[in-house]
Amino acid sequence: MPSISNVKALKSSTSGGRLPAEWETGEHGLSVARYTSREFAQLEAELLWPRVWQMACRVDQISNPGDYVVYDILQESVVVVRVDAATVKAFHNVCPHRATALAVGAGRFQLDHIVCPFHGWKWRLNGESAYVLNSEEFKGGCLQPGDVDLKEIHVKLWAGFVYVNFAKDPRPFDDVFAPVMDVVDGVKLGDMKFHYHFQALVNANWKVAQEAFMESYHVPSTHPQLVGGLSPEVANSFWTYIPEANGHGRFHSGGAGMRGRMPPEKLASMSQAEQVAALLRNLTNMAYGHDAQVHSEEVEIARTLRHKTLAPGESVGEAFMSALRKHYQDQGRPMGSFEALNECVDMHLFPNVTFLPTFGNAVMYRSRPRPDNDPDWCIFDMYAIRTYAEDDRPPPWKTVVAQGELSDPKTWYLIPSQDFTSIVRQQRGMHSSGINETLMARVQESNILNMHQEMDRYLRD
Repeated sequence: MPSISNVKALKSSTSGGRLPAEWETGEHGLSVARYTSREFAQLEAELLWPRVWQMACRVDQISNPGDYVVYDILQESVVVVRVDAATVKAFHNVCPHRATALAVGAGRFQLDHIVCPFHGWKWRLNGESAYVLNSEEFKGGCLQPGDVDLKEIHVKLWAGFVYVNFAKDPRPFDDVFAPVMDVVDGVKLGDMKFHYHFQALVNANWKVAQEAFMESYHVPSTHPQLVGGLSPEVANSFWTYIPEANGHGRFHSGGAGMRGRMPPEKLASMSQAEQVAALLRNLTNMAYGHDAQVHSEEVEIARTLRHKTLAPGESVGEAFMSALRKHYQDQGRPMGSFEALNECVDMHLFPNVTFLPTFGNAVMYRSRPRPDNDPDWCIFDMYAIRTYAEDDRPPPWKTVVAQGELSDPKTWYLIPSQDFTSIVRQQRGMHSSGINETLMARVQESNILNMHQEMDRYLRD
């Protein structure tokens, strides 16, 4: 059966402040108003998003001085800039003259200056004012360069992420992420770089979209190709769920993926050929399901085990991991530790990032509200990142805006298309008069409850 750790993280505290008691995270479920109410979305806009650490971009999106990425959250806009090899800064994306947005999307500021496209004011990459056209006309001729420096917000670089925080005095980043830092560092997320990036506008609340990737309870029904014919009860029996402090959470299968998702007792009765077939089925479904956690080269390595002589007592899964480790070492390619990979199949970083690592690869999801804060819509990002061999260079970073029906595998890949079929239908169901509160599984949806309880701590203030 699935198990749970760190149960203390699930205990609620007394309601207070601006959060109505009926919207509090319940012991067994969640009010649908948390997903549909404009008033609840406004509470998030005022009390959550201005105070939490948010992933604005990946470090390799801004590799060279002058590179920038714009991160938008509700009505706020931030431009993240590579200043030099050691420095990244983030500024409010607004000109102090007439409020023009200084940048859109992503790109590179030319000649090491940020330039307002309206009247040509300029700033150095560190935000210092460099040029004001007809400066003598402002403030009675007493305008000082420092008066119009760009306004900086807090930045933290970690594990290949660039995090930002709008608060004047935010909680220390290292304190907030301390519960998950060792595992995140252990899977080598910081060594991974761009493979692909899809972005889509999704007809669902940002939490509905995020929560779809925070449990494996849905896999037998939503992704039947991933369970190899196992019953839902057996397929869901592998998982251990670990709600962490500060709203983070993770779950793992104890390495079940490397044995073709087979129970150990069944594996013991299988021949080498049957074990290889189970492993190949699992890897192939993952590789073609979203080309992120597993790639074709890992599938080909698994194929070589068909005729390999195994050491006494060695399983196909163990032989695969050994062959994979050697392959990566020969390439000079970083790979996460076995311990970290076994402890983290899925990691949620509060409030809105979830990643699933394997070997030196990961798929990563981020959801956030639209600028108009309509609770029925969100902006969703799907990233595939990976480590590369010493002689390989990742392709240039490119964001593809998904076109077409999100439930169509042709829009992106099969696995996310299956997920978004459920996500959109779930949001529609939240508006039914036949439901006031969702029911949540005590163990298998514990990370979702843990996330909401952390949200409540912000929304009570």
